[in-house]
Amino acid sequence: MYSGLTTEEVRSRIEKGEVNGDEERMTSSYSDIVRHNSLTYFNFVNIVLFILVLITGRIHNGMFIMTVVFNTLIGIYQEIKAKKLLEKMSLMIATKIAVKRDGAWTQILASEIVRDDLIRLESGLQIPADGTVLSGSCEVNESMLTGEAETVLKKKDDEVFAGTFVTSGSCEVHITKVGKECASAKIMEDAKKYKRVRSMLHEDLTRLLRIISIAIIPTGIILYLTQHYSIGLTWQDADLKTVAAVVGMIPEGLVVLTSIALAVSTMRLSRQDVLVQDLYSIESLARVNCVCLDKTGTLTQGSMQVTEMRPLLDYEKSYAENVLSSCLHGEEKPNATSSAMLQFFGSEQVYEKTDNLPFSSDRKYSAAVLKGQGSFYIGAADFLFPHGCPAANHYLRGYAEKGMRNIVLARSRQESFTYGKLPEDLEPVALIAIADVLRENVREIMDYFCRQGVHLKVISGDDAATVSSLAVQAGIPDARSYIDMSRTDLSFDELVQRYSVFGRVLPAQKKELVEALQRAGYTVAMTGDGVNDVPALKTADVSVAMAAGASAAKDSANIVLLSDDFGKMPQIVDEGRRVINNISRASSMYLVKTVFSILLSLYVVFLQQEYPFLPIHLTLVSAVCVGMPTFFLQMEPSFERLQGRFFARAFRNALPSALSVFLSALVCLWLRYIFRLPIERYYGILISLTAYIYFYTLYRVYYPPTRLRIAVLCLMSGLFIAALFIFGELFSVRMDKTELLALIPGLILEPLLIASIAKLYDRAGSRFHQSVNRGTGKETMYDQRDRLASEK
Repeated sequence: MYSGLTTEEVRSRIEKGEVNGDEERMTSSYSDIVRHNSLTYFNFVNIVLFILVLITGRIHNGMFIMTVVFNTLIGIYQEIKAKKLLEKMSLMIATKIAVKRDGAWTQILASEIVRDDLIRLESGLQIPADGTVLSGSCEVNESMLTGEAETVLKKKDDEVFAGTFVTSGSCEVHITKVGKECASAKIMEDAKKYKRVRSMLHEDLTRLLRIISIAIIPTGIILYLTQHYSIGLTWQDADLKTVAAVVGMIPEGLVVLTSIALAVSTMRLSRQDVLVQDLYSIESLARVNCVCLDKTGTLTQGSMQVTEMRPLLDYEKSYAENVLSSCLHGEEKPNATSSAMLQFFGSEQVYEKTDNLPFSSDRKYSAAVLKGQGSFYIGAADFLFPHGCPAANHYLRGYAEKGMRNIVLARSRQESFTYGKLPEDLEPVALIAIADVLRENVREIMDYFCRQGVHLKVISGDDAATVSSLAVQAGIPDARSYIDMSRTDLSFDELVQRYSVFGRVLPAQKKELVEALQRAGYTVAMTGDGVNDVPALKTADVSVAMAAGASAAKDSANIVLLSDDFGKMPQIVDEGRRVINNISRASSMYLVKTVFSILLSLYVVFLQQEYPFLPIHLTLVSAVCVGMPTFFLQMEPSFERLQGRFFARAFRNALPSALSVFLSALVCLWLRYIFRLPIERYYGILISLTAYIYFYTLYRVYYPPTRLRIAVLCLMSGLFIAALFIFGELFSVRMDKTELLALIPGLILEPLLIASIAKLYDRAGSRFHQSVNRGTGKETMYDQRDRLASEK
């Protein structure tokens, strides 16, 4: 009999590279963090622009490089801080595999397995490498390889493959291939670990930066040629004006701010014992409008108790108790139901057990052969007796109405069983009622989701009536609308529209239900802790698993609750909404400068005019009006649910203000030429108006005002005024009473101008969406808004 490797043999295989390899980590390496924060395209552009400023000799105009350096350093610091914390937490849920070395069993990480190791597989584990079964048997879900939902029984000499997972049973496996040698290595590259979520935020940012990165170089060249050769500016002035335009187009702090916000949010969640395995899953949480709940461990505490055992037909109660005790004898890794029965019936071997079939979520029962007594099946009545069980039906209904789980003990005279097939002479022996207590705060949790407009669906493998009763007690809307998934021929698309509670759901059906909800337009969060939840967890937009759950479930989930407390979900969803809403607001502020810089550049090129700003002006505006206030306001409470595209919302808030800056700059240029204003006085009026528009935009974007928002707005306004009056020479401005009087009309008119542009933009958007959706019969949000307004 093979007894595994020795320490020396393990060392030899590691030296040869025959080791399973490092597990995929949720965080980047230190070098990757430094590299992707510092060696960026925009950092390179800013360095080139800084050098161009140095050549002119007017070094103070190169202060924008300080913003670049600060953003880079703070981004590196926060990501490294988050990395250390996440890696420390990830060790708490890392999958450990039992391996036999030097004749003794020990626990190691899956990445430390070497070729020829002897490992032990149990229910809930994801298989770490290819191997051959030496002893025992288990059922394996290979759907990620084959696409087939049915489990496969693995016995002695059968092969098992990396990335698949054990649904029931246990066995010892001789590892034959590790790492990239595994037959499924390429196919399982994405399936072995948790699924990366789709991020609209990341997609929109990438699209925006790609457009800007393509545009800035040719735009900069054209601007320089226009201002130097067409307008006649000196090469130094043309250089500075071009640098100002290009610096204005770059939203230098936006990407860093996003990384910082996600990292800080991850650290905040970690303090609540929540492990985020994918930073962008925080965004998905912010968008969630449908949560799929399992019953056990989410609605209930998961600590089950047998409340009653009722013999059926002519069987004696003592006989049923002895049979159950014998069937439970030697149970190595009992689930919650088996644990409750073990506590109630014990595990005394009254009758010798000669064969055993572990419980499986797919078939909903387990089986055992007892010598001289026949074979016994323990499971759901609907699956053991698909055509009905008259002896138990009355009691089944009564227990279900009380929210109790019903387990049937059934007997066959045959002293053997056929895998995947029930015997024809099966008859009920006893009915066991098991109570599962609701969580203390479950009603508060469900009320929270209802107030947030989040739809709730309960998906469970238990009896539908039982699950419905518990869901009603938990306060889930429409919980009496339930369906038994073993007895329906409706399409999944119809099911998710009609019902809120789904019972007797198979693992493959859980996945189908999640996909149907997604087709219906929902952003779906799936919670689960068992191996039967894995397909659905991988399919959902964001998945949440319990730390005490199966290893395969934790590996598949984007978020893991280390304390196994489902009551953390409201805080998690709130945190997701907080960070993404605040990133969206901050993005609006950053985009103002990008949009008005593009508009001014086009104006300069087509009308052969001088660019109105210097680099030092935009540095001041970016720092005081955008960078610092958004940094301070980034972690403010903001829990409304996200709707629509990130970029569309940010652009809608930014465009009116950007157009106002653009028009103000044109007016200031016109005033300069009409009244022949000195350049310093012109700059003073222009920068003051620009800052005023920014501060008003800050007020609009972060409305309604709070103490913190008002404090930040006042502090930044004071800082800006102090910079102009104390360091006026540095910023090439001069402010006196004349300039202050000239600002008054602008201070009055700018809010009206911004409001008018915003109203026109919304009206145009409304007309556009109505024209696009005309003839579909669907009411757009704009149609709904207009209808409600007319009704009022």
